[in-house]
Amino acid sequence: MMDIAIYSLVDDMVSKAGTEGVVEYWLRVGESYAERMGKEAYVGWPAFNVAMKEGRTSLTVEGEVNVLTDLAIIDKDGDVIGYVYALKTCPMAPTMRRYISRIGPIPDSDTDVADSYNNRIRDSAVSNYCITHQKFREVAANNITVAKQALECLQLANKGMTGDVKMVPENLARINVDERHIKSILRSASCVFALIVKGKSAGEEIIE
Repeated sequence: MMDIAIYSLVDDMVSKAGTEGVVEYWLRVGESYAERMGKEAYVGWPAFNVAMKEGRTSLTVEGEVNVLTDLAIIDKDGDVIGYVYALKTCPMAPTMRRYISRIGPIPDSDTDVADSYNNRIRDSAVSNYCITHQKFREVAANNITVAKQALECLQLANKGMTGDVKMVPENLARINVDERHIKSILRSASCVFALIVKGKSAGEEIIE
């Protein structure tokens, strides 16, 4: 019943507040959820990555996250300023599958809300639920420090139920990772993001 209810809720919200209103609502939900998780501090990247692997950080509440240690992000001085991470399965994927198998196609309101977000804010949502998840990670990352340095989350790419992929070129450029590498990661993941020291960017060499 909850699978039906959650999509009925989105339909009802769109009819009352419009797609832009639903986008703003999901953004508030993501922000509020992240703020409730509290602050975290780690002595360095190894400690933080262990916490990610073991599911001990707020950024793993969505599900299992693969720490891609081969994709360390290096700044122009040769210092590690972050890593790339892959969420194995979208937390909404089981709900979507059950809805499709029991009810039918996902309602158009899902795409309508995602399109509103993509057109007005950032072209990175393959579902309306991406809005909350991406906002959650952005705010949660701001509440985490590694070696006393604040973090920020960069959405890199995600993959929808039908295989459609969204890339964020400006974020890939900031960490100097080739999109072909990210596409290969998406073969076994739903969402790929980077966590880096706030305000930092990678050096000039592109990781392929």
